Amino acid sequence: MKNSFSLFEIILTLIISSIVIIYSTIFTKEIILQNKQTQQIEIDKINFLATKIFFEKHKNELDKFSFENNNLYFENNLLLKDVKEFTLNKNLEKISIYINLKNNIIQKWEFSL
Repeated sequence: MKNSFSLFEIILTLIISSIVIIYSTIFTKEIILQNKQTQQIEIDKINFLATKIFFEKHKNELDKFSFENNNLYFENNLLLKDVKEFTLNKNLEKISIYINLKNNIIQKWEFSL
């Protein structure tokens, strides 16, 4: 009787520990995937802000910017990838830029001349 109870305890312990290991592995996998997605979003935000600063610095050279094949170029050098929409309007007083990056980050910038 005592041996059968010990065997039952071992089997129960194995089942519980297996369940804990399986669920902790699944949870770890989900955390890793979420971190990768968050990291990519933050990298996109940094690139987006760097592009904004670049536009501010080169606002007198707007004719050198081009938008082709969902990419934004400056003097035929890649500035920003995966741009879904881009419009640039220039008035006598200000420049307005509408930009949509990967349908995740959408902003309208305005710079004074």
